[in-house]
Amino acid sequence: MRTAPEEGQLVEVPLAPLYARAEKSPEKAASLVVAFAERVLAIVRGQLAERSLQGAQERVYPVLRHASFVKRDPDRWVFQPHTEETSILYAIDDQEGYHLIEKGLLAQAGWTGEELHQHAMRNLQRLPVPQKRQQVGPNQITFIAPGDGYAASRILLAPLLEEMRRTAQGDALGIAIPHGDVLIIADLHGKAGADLLARLTYDFASKSSRPLSFLPFFYEGGELVPFLTVSHDRKPGRAPADS
Repeated sequence: MRTAPEEGQLVEVPLAPLYARAEKSPEKAASLVVAFAERVLAIVRGQLAERSLQGAQERVYPVLRHASFVKRDPDRWVFQPHTEETSILYAIDDQEGYHLIEKGLLAQAGWTGEELHQHAMRNLQRLPVPQKRQQVGPNQITFIAPGDGYAASRILLAPLLEEMRRTAQGDALGIAIPHGDVLIIADLHGKAGADLLARLTYDFASKSSRPLSFLPFFYEGGELVPFLTVSHDRKPGRAPADS
């Protein structure tokens, strides 16, 4: 979820934890929504306070956005290119949510972009990486969706990807970031495995209000290589419309 307080600041509040709790306890859904709304109001009120990166080294994280998000206002954001479809931006976390870091805030702190990136990556590396695995034929699909707002960002953790590649039994390691709240890593066998990951990626991305990438990747030699499979029973992928 995104709210837009004064001066166009963007505040990110992950909805995944709310959905998960409501599904687990349907009888509490109404009270959970009320509590969530109160939380959002508190976050918006908090935007009125002066914000600074000074002393916030342990509260910054990398976040992924579709490349079109940056292209709309490239002079505003601190970012690095990631893939053809995605860019790395940065956020300051206040436990209730996070807001994206603009160049002006970085300048006020006297940090360089590289210093911000280093702080963000160190913090990302400290986060747990909970994994849920599903076996589909010979293919093992691993879902990483901790609900903290930085699920897709874990694609930046090279040691994680290298370990998954090392232990893979199939022909290729597939990776997908259909939206920000999930990272999919798949131990794939043959064309059927690649087709499976492509379908999963499309389905996840098409159901998101803010998709990242409709295309999955092969992880080869430390690089993400996008791939496309052709299916006659699926409509062609649409271009994401980041909000």
